[in-house]
Amino acid sequence: LVNLLLPSKKKNSAVKTLFEKQVYDLDGKEVIVSTTSFNIDVERVSNVSIEEGTFSAEFYLDITSASENPIDSVKFNNLSSMNPLHEVRQLELSKIGDRYMGRYMITSNFSFSPIPNNYPFDEQFIYIGLSSTNSDTKLQPVPVQYLDEDFKVNGWSLLFSRCGINRKKHWVAMHDNLQRIPRISEEVRLGWELKRQNSMTLLKIGIPLFFLFVLAYYTLYLGTDDSATALGYLTTAFLSGIALYFSTERPQPLSMTTIDVIFAFFYIISGVSLLMILFSQFFPELYTALIYPLRILLPASIIGLGLFIRSRLASRTFKPSITK
Repeated sequence: LVNLLLPSKKKNSAVKTLFEKQVYDLDGKEVIVSTTSFNIDVERVSNVSIEEGTFSAEFYLDITSASENPIDSVKFNNLSSMNPLHEVRQLELSKIGDRYMGRYMITSNFSFSPIPNNYPFDEQFIYIGLSSTNSDTKLQPVPVQYLDEDFKVNGWSLLFSRCGINRKKHWVAMHDNLQRIPRISEEVRLGWELKRQNSMTLLKIGIPLFFLFVLAYYTLYLGTDDSATALGYLTTAFLSGIALYFSTERPQPLSMTTIDVIFAFFYIISGVSLLMILFSQFFPELYTALIYPLRILLPASIIGLGLFIRSRLASRTFKPSITK
C-alpha cells in the first residue's frame, strides 16, 4: 500500500510513501500495523573520527506517528557508547485526526564502521540508524527526493546521501535445550558518503618526501670515492623519513593504510641505495653492473607505486557501504 505524490522539485520521479496502515507478516501471521514516518534536516556534522568510529550530529527530526508522544515510537540504534551524548528537545507537537506530528532538535554522538585502509584518500559512510520501538508499527524510510544534502562537514566533501532498510539475521537460543531460532531485525539507515579533503595532508607529506627521495636518488650518481658522503646523505634522508612518519596523523586501527604503503616504499628506496654503497666498497664490479639499471628502475618504481595506489583506491574492497 503506497501513496504517490506529485514529483518533487529535485527529481522527476514521483515520491513514494507508505500508506498509514500496512499489512505486515509478523512471526508468520498477517497483521495490520500503522506506519511511522520521519525526516531529518541536518544542521551540522562534526568530529568525524575514523580512530574511534564516531561522529557528532545536530539535526531536526520530524516524526508522524500514531503514538501520542512520537519520539517514543522510534529508537536510535547506533548511539556512541565510547563518547555518549544524546539530547532531545521537543519544539512542536500537533494532532491531525488520529495521527500525531512532532518536531525535535537532536544533538547526539553516533558510531559507524570506518574503513581506514585508504587514509588519507579514504571515503567513509556515516549514518543514523533508527527502528520502531513497537512491533505494531512499521518505520517508513525517507524518500530519496527528500534526503538532506544541504550541509557541510569540516574536512570532508559530501558525495551523496542514501536511505534504506538494513536487515540482519540473528540466532536466538531462548529455550532450555538451547535450540537456535533465526530472527530477522530491520533498521532504517539514513546516511551520507564522505570523501576526505586531503590537500593539507598532501602538502605536509608529499613535498618533504619528494625532496628526501631526490636526496636518496642523488647518491646513486656519486662515485665510489664519495661513499662516505653518500652514506651521510642516506642517513639524513632515512632518519628524516622516520621522523616525518611519526609526525603524520594516522588512524589507530592496526591496518596497512595508503600512507603506510608510501612510507614503506621510501624505506625500501633508501635501503636499496644503502646496499649499493656497501657493494661499492666490497664488490666494486657488481656495483658497476647494477648501478646503471638501478638509476632507471628507481624512477620507474615511482610510476608503479602510483598505479598501485590508484588501483587500491578504486578497489571495491575498501569502498564504504550502507550495510557495513
